Amino acid sequence: MHDTNTVHTMRKLLFAIAAFPAILSACNGGSGASADQLREEAIAIHDEIMPQVSSFDRNTVKIDSLLANLPELKAANPDLDTAQTRIELTALKGRLEEATDAMMEWMMAFEVDPQEKSADETKAYYEGEVEKVKRMKQLFEEVSKESAEKLAPF
Repeated sequence: MHDTNTVHTMRKLLFAIAAFPAILSACNGGSGASADQLREEAIAIHDEIMPQVSSFDRNTVKIDSLLANLPELKAANPDLDTAQTRIELTALKGRLEEATDAMMEWMMAFEVDPQEKSADETKAYYEGEVEKVKRMKQLFEEVSKESAEKLAPF
């Protein structure tokens, strides 16, 4: 779970990521459109999946609660295999945290305006970032589906 300072820092970073391309476009006069388009694509994919982080955080808290209350769940449902449930929920919690951590790491490392790169290097950088964020989107989709399936009985 993220503390208030982390959330505040994330919001500032998201604002900077969202606002900076418009400022750059105005300063660039449209040069490097391909790199700009790639940067915008990476940011758009980020913006699409970022809201899932709060859902993942809620699911992590729910899993903690379920794990802490397995004896009560077993009493209410004698057929429940608590050992298997513990394994599955612990693995799911790890995947949720992996996805959230991947997002945080990507946001912290993402360069909105790489200063020390040539135009070709900048384009290559953003091509790589688009691929990273696409893989992250795939991870988010997988984890979201897995969460829905595994948490549905609870």
